[in-house]
Amino acid sequence: MRSVRPCLSPGRSLLLAVLLVDSLGKDLIFHPEWGFDSYEITIPKKLSFSGGVQGTARHVSYLLQVKGENRVLHLWPERFLLPRNLQVFSFTEQGRLLEDHPYIPSDCNYMGLVEGNQDSEATISTCMGGLRGILKIDANYYQIEPRKASSNFEHVVYLLEKEEEFPNQICGFTDDETIEQMAQHENMARTPDLTDLYTHQMYLELALVFDNSRYLFSNSNLTQVINDAILLTSIMDSYFQDIRLRIHLFSVEVWTDKDKIRVNFTKIEQVLSQFLVYRTSVLNTRIPVDWVHLYLKRSFSDLLAQSGGHVCSQFYAGSVSVFQDVNILAPATWSAHVLGHGVGMLHDEAYCQCKGRYSCIMGTGRYGFSNCSYAHYFAHIYKTSSARCLTNLPGLGYVLERCGNKIVEGNEECDCGSSEECEEDRCCQPDCKFKEGANCSTGLCCHECQFRPSGYMCRVEENECDLAEYCNGTSAFCPSDTYKQDGTPCKYKARCFKQSCQSRYMQCQKIFGLDAKDAPHQCYDAANLLGDQYGNCGISGLRAFRKCTKQNSICGRLQCINVETLPDMPDHTILISTHLHEENLMCWGIGYHLAMVPMGLPDLGVINDGTSCAMVPMGLPDLGVINDGTSCGKERVCFNRSCVNSSVLNFYCFPAKCNRRGVCNSNRNCHCMYGWAPPLCEEAGYGGSIDSGPPGPLRTNMPISLQV
Repeated sequence: MRSVRPCLSPGRSLLLAVLLVDSLGKDLIFHPEWGFDSYEITIPKKLSFSGGVQGTARHVSYLLQVKGENRVLHLWPERFLLPRNLQVFSFTEQGRLLEDHPYIPSDCNYMGLVEGNQDSEATISTCMGGLRGILKIDANYYQIEPRKASSNFEHVVYLLEKEEEFPNQICGFTDDETIEQMAQHENMARTPDLTDLYTHQMYLELALVFDNSRYLFSNSNLTQVINDAILLTSIMDSYFQDIRLRIHLFSVEVWTDKDKIRVNFTKIEQVLSQFLVYRTSVLNTRIPVDWVHLYLKRSFSDLLAQSGGHVCSQFYAGSVSVFQDVNILAPATWSAHVLGHGVGMLHDEAYCQCKGRYSCIMGTGRYGFSNCSYAHYFAHIYKTSSARCLTNLPGLGYVLERCGNKIVEGNEECDCGSSEECEEDRCCQPDCKFKEGANCSTGLCCHECQFRPSGYMCRVEENECDLAEYCNGTSAFCPSDTYKQDGTPCKYKARCFKQSCQSRYMQCQKIFGLDAKDAPHQCYDAANLLGDQYGNCGISGLRAFRKCTKQNSICGRLQCINVETLPDMPDHTILISTHLHEENLMCWGIGYHLAMVPMGLPDLGVINDGTSCAMVPMGLPDLGVINDGTSCGKERVCFNRSCVNSSVLNFYCFPAKCNRRGVCNSNRNCHCMYGWAPPLCEEAGYGGSIDSGPPGPLRTNMPISLQV
């Protein structure tokens, strides 16, 4: 492990750079002017987990050394960041415009955290091989980059300079100028239908433009510039997620031949004026987005970044900033700062705080948006009808139709992919037509290029709350998955919910073995009324546990008794026991520490019980939480960590509806027992429903749901 801290005068910077190039390979890995304090070399190791934990939501983990310590990095795919086909515009040497839609894997951009550290975040890309991105551990930020010349997966981990060494002035705007600029474009009338925006997720469609110097700095590698654009957007998105605003990269333009506007001014505000004219006259016709930002590889005498206008105004909305070297956090933070002005934020005052710190984005820091910025943003979108563009969900489903993308679309009969892949396919031709004699190519009801016979079970029942599906003999596809309607009774006086029988008794058995039992109410009160990581009713806000009320304690964290042996648990799981002396009870549960919660991930669900909102983590599986749909009293069930009336399940399948010969499925249609036919189980037949496909005559191993 090597660590270098530059303490040289500017005149010796070139010598240092030459030494680092000579000693560590052909690629320059350190320069004193990049904004890094030191660096080290590490080799990340991808980890695998037992018990299927790693397979959840394509969660991946790496072991790597940072400042001499082993750190485990947990990562989850970042959603909503990119469209299905990202628009990339570039230019030929003659200046002709080119449009491309490069292939970008759907699972190579991640957000995450460092195991065991509640004050940690990670924004990582693996799109170009290796790990590239930003780690935050406590008050320190690190940038990780794969070494280009390495043959053994070596990476460089840079420690970024402390914020005290950052420039004091980022954008130069005064608050009066910001307010005046907003007023020129806002409709100040308060609109009643915007008052609910405080709780709604917002989306901003972004286009990034890179000047010619930045393209040349990247060795004229367009792929590298695209990767920079994605990582910059991902970092900005991680900041704005805290205020429930997602940043969606809609398009990238790279000036590969020459700059399209004059950029060699002394002041950056002059470049901004030129760029906003370029956006209005050129970009708006082919890139209809909420905000456009230009990155420049050059320095200016006045500022690092500047913006004009506000979002949702296509004629005067955009920003510019410098991006001079390999340091990616600084330009991403400056971009977030000027975009913050675009959504109504003013500069921070001395009393403004973010996550307990005073160095926030709308000041000169990088620790997130402050409480002041939250207030400015929500006030802006509340009073401004022109902020409505932020409510538009980006068109994530856009697909560039073509034969060979392995997606059957348009008039295609099949799509086997590339010519090499089609050589291995027995049913499909490279022209996306079936081979002679073939009726199908893919699907659960397709076998050796022919349809499965009617009645073939293509999807088996997984449990007593599930229902089987059958091929119809004329289609390659299995009918859509159905299951018993939520609220259907199941064993142990429990109810079906989301395709499973929800019972505390069964949960305890699944975790602690067949001898385990559900604990009495005293255990739930003792654990869940505390509101800590071992007993709670959810996570309130971003980083605090919510205490259960006495009524809801039975819907908090699971408590079990009669535990004879401790099971082998998945990694990162905490077992906790509580001894109740008066009752002579040993209560067992599973804790969930906050470092397992993926900060800012898009799959954090919001629950609202009327008095507070809680964020439900969907990262590492929480095995110790009471499942929704679990009974908590007569005609009451647990839902969102609260004990509520069972009417929330919307169950109204009474025995008479299906003539007492079937159950209701998730589509609220009758699924009949064997011997009776859908739709209402009145006439003789082979069972099933109008959704399941025809079961056919009775066979061995007939599903329980079809047996009388």
